[in-house]
Amino acid sequence: PAKPAPVFEEWTDRVLEEFFAQGDAEAKENLPISPLCDRKTTSRASSQIGFIRYVVKPAFELLEQIIPESMGEILDQIDSNLSYWEQALVKEEVEKSSLDEP
Repeated sequence: PAKPAPVFEEWTDRVLEEFFAQGDAEAKENLPISPLCDRKTTSRASSQIGFIRYVVKPAFELLEQIIPESMGEILDQIDSNLSYWEQALVKEEVEKSSLDEP
């Protein structure tokens, strides 16, 4: 989430594929599927928005208090990536709603 595109997109896909593999294994064993591990219901964009807002950005804001000279550009990149995912979520929702229409 702190790297520019296409790096953050590639890592998003890698991590989500690992999560989905876990969810597939859980489903195969008739276990409850863990959060973010259901490939049928997990939103790629939404998962990243939550991760950035509640984990990544607060962590880097804390680091900025310790090493401020290094964090300005990184926080700018994080904000840019968050904006990217927010726009992607809108697109996902539009696509989903168009599929839901009769």
